[in-house]
Amino acid sequence: MQKRNRRKTVLEDLKKNNSVNITELAERLDVSSMTIRRDLRKLAEQGLVTLVRDGAILNSGAASMYNVTLREKKEKTEKNRIGRFCADLVKEGSAVFIDCGSTAKSIAEALVTKKNIVVMTNSLPVMNILANNKNIRLISVPGIYEEQNKGFWGELASEFIRRFKFDIAFIGAYGFDVERGITTPDVSAAQTEVAFMKQSRKNVVVLDHTKLGVSSLIAVGHLQDINLLVTDKEASENAIKCIREAGIEVSLV
Repeated sequence: MQKRNRRKTVLEDLKKNNSVNITELAERLDVSSMTIRRDLRKLAEQGLVTLVRDGAILNSGAASMYNVTLREKKEKTEKNRIGRFCADLVKEGSAVFIDCGSTAKSIAEALVTKKNIVVMTNSLPVMNILANNKNIRLISVPGIYEEQNKGFWGELASEFIRRFKFDIAFIGAYGFDVERGITTPDVSAAQTEVAFMKQSRKNVVVLDHTKLGVSSLIAVGHLQDINLLVTDKEASENAIKCIREAGIEVSLV
């Protein structure tokens, strides 16, 4: 079995059973225990599992945090549509903030044709996408770099952001709960996100449908801070109905 297919099988077993045993997997997949250990270490690096003595346990709690590289591969088509829709919200002369995250990265990719705008971001991938664009003034946020999010966070980042005012901010999210709003497992990320939401005239939450109903460790800001939620058409009708009843505008793309 090829490495990619084997790791996919391992992950499917984890999702089904919540845990796996190295010896049992090795026998069933006809590979060595060392091979399975390498597969599990790779999944652990991506934030998907916690390694234990004889195997691994799926990370599925409120404090779970997945690597951005992994999140980029999920719902890619939907995220591209969201990115293009959000780019159309940005008018010439606008000051824009782009958060970290895989969906936010899609917005940056769609913004490359824009002219005469200012973009501030704490996302390293977004910086790399816009760095050579002569029609966009790029401002990078300082702070402590976190590999999982591929971005800069903390009090240094928050203090820097408070000096500015934005026309629109695009906020990524690990989850969105109709009672708690934006949620994240990362304390420093929550602090920084609150900072740029307060400095923005319009806050737009961007996420694919898999994030709806997910309630992570920390709530970011308040529901009344959110002006628009943009997600894809696969979103649950009931979830969208509840969000709209809470007074938040929703766009399905």
